[in-house]
Amino acid sequence: MKMYVCERNEINKSAIDLLKRNGFSDLSETRQAEADVLFIRTYTTVDKEFLSKFTRLKYILKAGVGLDKIDLKICQTRGIEVINAPGSNANAVAEYVICTIIFAARSINQQNLRLRKGLWRNRILIGSELQGSVLGIVGCGAIGQQLARKVNFWELKKILGYDPFLDKEILKECGIQKSTLKQLLKESDFITLHLPLNPMTKNLITQEKIRLMKKSAVLINAARGGIINEKDLIYALGKKIIKAAVLDVFEQEPAINLDLLTLDNLYTTPHIAALTMEAEKEMALSPVRQLLAITKHKSLNFS
Repeated sequence: MKMYVCERNEINKSAIDLLKRNGFSDLSETRQAEADVLFIRTYTTVDKEFLSKFTRLKYILKAGVGLDKIDLKICQTRGIEVINAPGSNANAVAEYVICTIIFAARSINQQNLRLRKGLWRNRILIGSELQGSVLGIVGCGAIGQQLARKVNFWELKKILGYDPFLDKEILKECGIQKSTLKQLLKESDFITLHLPLNPMTKNLITQEKIRLMKKSAVLINAARGGIINEKDLIYALGKKIIKAAVLDVFEQEPAINLDLLTLDNLYTTPHIAALTMEAEKEMALSPVRQLLAITKHKSLNFS
């Protein structure tokens, strides 16, 4: 079989090498039409126009979890199977959220900026402890559940979870109390989003929703840009409607809205929550292993 790789520098080389060891040939851009397998990472938009270049495509491998840039309806119509890597980045993202909660709670970003300007600590920016606080998890899949398990030692008051697709007993096993979105937004000190981007979740968090939050609340998005309305967030942070926000993802990437960078109560990172050495490798290898199992290669070589 033949493969075509997009975003080659973003996909862990071990996954491409594994395909080659199992007989897959690597095509150049001039031979896209011959590809049986398309391998993508984050920024390739797989729509009707893009797929028209791949006339014999059978599989799309996504080195990651989110499928929002793939037109799944067209893939289904053409009989193209899409294989991603669910759960492969759960630990990495959960650890990232823990890190950013601590940074935001203690106003480390603002204090660091003051020190760089030659100023000493600002007592107005004294932070708060996590013990006794409420964590709200919006979207309680693999990442949300992993996060809940990890923060149990914080002695939180409670963990609220909003997920219309999961039973309360499943959440209870992870220490999460099933909640409505409105209750979660009102009661939580830290609100973290772990949702796919789709018509139901686009602009889920608007100024109206932000105004439900505590003035001391911290909002974290390490899922997908577009779940939070950025213009509304910029306004809310500028007016100190909430304490702070953390964005690892943006409506437009990598050319983000530069107005975001003017806010001293916004922590930003360039889509790295899932980007650890371990997760990057697993996100790429997982769909490859699935493909090799599906195609029933007789000479599977996973070494």
